[in-house]
Amino acid sequence: MRDETFGIWCEVWGGVTGSRAAWMKADGQLVRFGSREAAEAEAARLNERLNGPNARASFNYTVRPLEIR
Repeated sequence: MRDETFGIWCEVWGGVTGSRAAWMKADGQLVRFGSREAAEAEAARLNERLNGPNARASFNYTVRPLEIR
């Protein structure tokens, strides 16, 4: 069995720059989670926070496995 880490895939539609997608990063580094549950909790928090009634774009955060290198 191999160890898995998880990342959050970010997708944005609308706003000034149109559609785009990328892995969530902090300080230029890929954000990694040691468990799916931790990543799911963060993705849910971001989806709720950024998709409010006054949002000018639509955000979708989903959890995907990452390969450990």
